[in-house]
Amino acid sequence: MPSNAHLFQCLIGIQCQDFSIVAADQMNTQSVLVLKNDEQKLIPIADNILMGVNGEMGDIVQFTQFVEKNVQLYKMRNMYGLDTAATVHFTRTNLMEYLKSGNPYIINMLIAGFDPGLGGQLYTMDFMAASVRVPFATHGFGGILCMGILDRFYKPTLSEPEAYEVIKTCISEIQQRLFLNLPNFQVKVVSKDGIKELPKITPATFIGTRA
Repeated sequence: MPSNAHLFQCLIGIQCQDFSIVAADQMNTQSVLVLKNDEQKLIPIADNILMGVNGEMGDIVQFTQFVEKNVQLYKMRNMYGLDTAATVHFTRTNLMEYLKSGNPYIINMLIAGFDPGLGGQLYTMDFMAASVRVPFATHGFGGILCMGILDRFYKPTLSEPEAYEVIKTCISEIQQRLFLNLPNFQVKVVSKDGIKELPKITPATFIGTRA
């Protein structure tokens, strides 16, 4: 039976004109035990493409490495890299093939990128290989709590600090309302300057700010 790990984790992404920003929880659990709370679920696929992934850590590592190495191989063979849309298409095609083979990867993804002339881009993809380009998206139970916040505060003209504050507002709501313990969130942004890691969002981030 497929694991429900992807439901108990959380991804949040926002696409703006000049960048895309993605946050992922860092919890790694097995049954009722916490194994790690500093797991890496935001995986650089190329210089300008970032993949946030939820699911079993074995599935996350194996599938993201497969995508990353093939994207690198394409660049080596052709002397130019795939853009964000082409990377999403490659990822979706292979996720679908594994699903049809009866040995699926049970993972949900947010794929963020920056392409010259197009700006920031964000795609959501689920374990059934359904994918669509979106202005903002979430995965997991925690993400359900964020959709109203994102709908209210999202603007394509948000600056990077403003988008980070929206992400912080979402995570604050998750940490207060969700029965699951998701204390640490890693945040990365993709822009014309490549991939940059922003300060992690933890309970300490909100000391003195909550009523």
